This record gives sequence, structure tokens and C-alpha cells, in this order.
Amino acid sequence: MNNNMIHFGSVSVGEGKPCVVIAEGCDNHGGSLTKAKEMAAAAKESGADIIKFQLHLPDEEMVKDEMDKVSSGGAFKQWGSLYGFIKAHQLSVEGHADLMAYCKKIGIEYLCTPFSLRAAELLRDMGATAFKIGSGETEDLPMLEEVAKMGKPMMIATGMTTKEELDGTVTTMRAIGTPFCLAHCISVYPVKRLRDLHFGTIAAYRERYDVPVGWSDHTPPEGITDEESGRQFSENEILAVALGCGAKFIEKHFTLDRATKDADSYFSHDPQTLKSLVENVRLWERALKERDGVLTGEKGVRLWAKRSLVAVADITRGTPLTRELFTSKRPGVGVLSKGYKAVLGKKASRDIAAGEIIYPKDLL
Repeated sequence: MNNNMIHFGSVSVGEGKPCVVIAEGCDNHGGSLTKAKEMAAAAKESGADIIKFQLHLPDEEMVKDEMDKVSSGGAFKQWGSLYGFIKAHQLSVEGHADLMAYCKKIGIEYLCTPFSLRAAELLRDMGATAFKIGSGETEDLPMLEEVAKMGKPMMIATGMTTKEELDGTVTTMRAIGTPFCLAHCISVYPVKRLRDLHFGTIAAYRERYDVPVGWSDHTPPEGITDEESGRQFSENEILAVALGCGAKFIEKHFTLDRATKDADSYFSHDPQTLKSLVENVRLWERALKERDGVLTGEKGVRLWAKRSLVAVADITRGTPLTRELFTSKRPGVGVLSKGYKAVLGKKASRDIAAGEIIYPKDLL
């Protein structure tokens, strides 16, 4: 198994592949299949590779009375709790099956997060090509093991998880043998402190686990005004650092209209800002490519910046060249100094005055 490459349907994630952009639709469709399809089409038009949704079966994934006690405020206040929000916004199982087929028809990969084993089973039966596992389920080994046994590639988010805890999850995945990648994630909505991004984790996970690692992002399109320094950092600046640290995919929350007061619309992208993000990803990828040879713009500089062999004393015709007879000086128009060993012992074909550049034609 190639740990450095994973396939989500037709989309490949890993070394040597372009960064994959995932539009995280969440439940921003509000339970409307029509709107979910519009989101999928808009994500494709914006250049995203994958559109991701969530399959919720509230009574399979949570205990209502207890959830009401711990999630009644914040973004879920108007719905009473997270349970109420999901009941109001969930897309039906039949809707997901229709949506999956629609995504295939228009040419964008469908990915979904199951929040219960039953949800995963339903997605499998629909023909899902892969699973995204949310940060809350990363350590849910009873569920994780059963989902992994389905044999579908898995993207596993790592928010709220220590390195030691993640070791346990990775050990479980390795034992089962299902291919997986990791999504570096900060489970704060939205992230407000620059240092909380912890982008060093991307490279650390890549080295520790030898799998592709990406970034599941919760920063708004406007970027971050760092709470500690007060300085503004644009999304493009933040994006550049993530890509520079080796992120193989970027997942961004997505909605059709940020003015719609969904639970996460305040940090989601709309089609226009998602399109801009995709364009920026592709531009940064050019900058991050390994160089190969001399750039066109460097050729003129190379001519005067490189160094040639220069005689330090008069050299008469027929004299064998020794190390003591030359130094190196700019410009690099003669025998380049890097090749001095190759000309040692060669004879001068003409009289060369001290201070003159030595050219290839000057040597026999």
C-alpha cells in the first residue's frame, strides 16, 4: 500500500498531486435537496475538487436530553441545542442518495461525514467512495473500527486530539489496513489567534505517520485579526503558510450566501470567495515547486554574477596552466571557475596578459 497517496473516487491526494480543494457544505443547505445541488454546482464552478456534506441521524449520534444541556447556547441557541439544529437542517437519507448521483453527473466528487455507524452503513450502501471522519469521532474506536472495515479510504480530522490519542487512532487504522489521510484541524469556530493555527503540525504528522496531511480550516475569508497582536493577516497569507508546510488538501466551509444566518455562515466561503481561494492555491503551488535549472529571468544576471578564470601573471604561449597562474573574477564570460580542475595542465594557445579573462579558445 502506498501511504503517500490516497484516492477519493477520481480525486487523488498525495505527493506529486495538486492540492485538493474541498468545499465543506456542512448543513448549509438547510435540509433542502435543491439547495444542496445548487451548492454542489457552485462549488464545481468555483474550481473545488470535492464537495462535502454531513449525514446526520440525530438519535443515532447523540442523547438529546444530555446534548440539550451542553449545546444550548452559541451558534445553536435559536434551535435550542445542536440536536435541534440538526433536526431542522438535516438532509434526508434519500436526499443524500440523490445528491451523490447528481454530483457524479456534474463531475464533482461527493464526500460525506457520517456521524454514526448507521450513517456510514447507509453511505456505503449508496455507493460512497470514501468517508470523512470528524474530529469528534477520531477516538470513537468502536465506530472507527467498523467504518474502517468497510474498506473505503478515510480522511480523519484531528481537532481536539493529542498526539498520544492520535497514535491510538493511527494504530487502529494500520491494524485494519484501510488507507487514510489526516486533516489538521483546530476545532474553534472561527480561529481568532494566529498561533492557534499550529501549522507545524502538518509536517509533524506527515513525518510521524507517513500519510498525506491536509488542513481542515475554520478561518473566515477575511482572514484573522489576531487577538493577541491586533494585526490583520489575510486568508491568502495564511493559505501560503499552510501550503508551504505541505498541506495536500484544503477544506473550507462553503455556503451559497453568507448573508444567510446559518450556524457557520460567518466563517464560510461563498462561490466568489471560494473561486478566489482556488485561484490562489494554484498560484502558490507554482511558487512552491522545486526549481529545475536556471530561470529565464536569471540568465542575464548569471552572465555578470558568475566568475571566470583570470590570469594573475603574464602567461606565455605554450605554458601549462597551474593553479598559481589564475584566480576567479566576474563576469562569467570565460572559463567558469567551477571547472578549473579540468583545465589544469592545458597549455596556453596564446600569450595571456595578467588580468585577462581566460577563454576556452585560449587553451590547448
